[in-house]
Amino acid sequence: MTTLSKNMLFEHFAGRTSPLQKKMIADWLNNPENKEVYYKWLEEYENEYPQILADKDKAKAFFFQKIYSESDIDVQEALESQYDAIEEKSIWQMAWFKWTSAAVILMFSGLALYFQRDHLIYQVYQTAYGETQSISLPDGSNVTLNANSTLKLKRFSFKNEATREVFLDGEAEFSVKHTINNQKFIVKTSQKLEVEVLGTEFSVFARNRGSKVVLSKGKVKVNFLNGTEKRFIMMKPGDLVSLDKMGKSEIKAVKNVNSYTAWKVHRFVFDDTSLEEISYQIAEMFGVQIKMNSQELANRTVTGTFSADKADDLISILQELLNLQYQKNSDGTVVLSEIDE
Repeated sequence: MTTLSKNMLFEHFAGRTSPLQKKMIADWLNNPENKEVYYKWLEEYENEYPQILADKDKAKAFFFQKIYSESDIDVQEALESQYDAIEEKSIWQMAWFKWTSAAVILMFSGLALYFQRDHLIYQVYQTAYGETQSISLPDGSNVTLNANSTLKLKRFSFKNEATREVFLDGEAEFSVKHTINNQKFIVKTSQKLEVEVLGTEFSVFARNRGSKVVLSKGKVKVNFLNGTEKRFIMMKPGDLVSLDKMGKSEIKAVKNVNSYTAWKVHRFVFDDTSLEEISYQIAEMFGVQIKMNSQELANRTVTGTFSADKADDLISILQELLNLQYQKNSDGTVVLSEIDE
């Protein structure tokens, strides 16, 4: 079996390998296990040898020098041809447009390469509105991803690193498998919150209006930022930790942790839940914006368990339960109002 050294791959990444060496690398990559090593060393190489180290001052000086020099030539030609001042201005604009366009193309080419690299390194799971997805991670852990959510993890090195990290935007339930070498499992979010576990079952909600973690089994440590201050909370089964957008945290015990993952079977569990809160859930899960004609209506509460596969199903239940009427606007927004008696 062919084995390759890190040095040969680094030479390959630098563009200094021979045709024979390239053929050896291609044959070596036919083994799926080698691909994981390949991308791990590629990431290491790119961190050690940045591919683009721009001299911004030099580039800017060259940019304006080129514009001015070409502009002077064009203006001279214009004068020799007895063009008027309007034509001279047009030539300047053409030169500016040409170099600006080149800069824009270069910028977007760089962005395309960056996102292509990001796609190679990370495996991304994403759900649409109204969709849930069950995911088996490489380490044997399981994740159920709620609607309108994204989960990202390293494609080739996730289970081999000292810490297993996933990145969540939205809502998911995790069942984490304990490993022989006690690898930590960390869920990171964009909401200044991360959940650190060894082996447990829990759900994480991380959206724009706040975050919350509900622990079913095991033990987790919730790390978060309160302003610029780092804090943490140790959770035990039955605990719910919530974090608002300002970084204010709250921990409380809940009676039924399963109610926080009822969305897995398209159920909604409400316990004195305000209509305003329900409207947020509909928007997050189905992409339908709900408006109410009064704050008094928004404050009305609902208790019960209801099944709904789409927004219209849940809205119809609320309409009948609270004696409401609703109007759907051309942009898809639904306006709820109380029926005058």
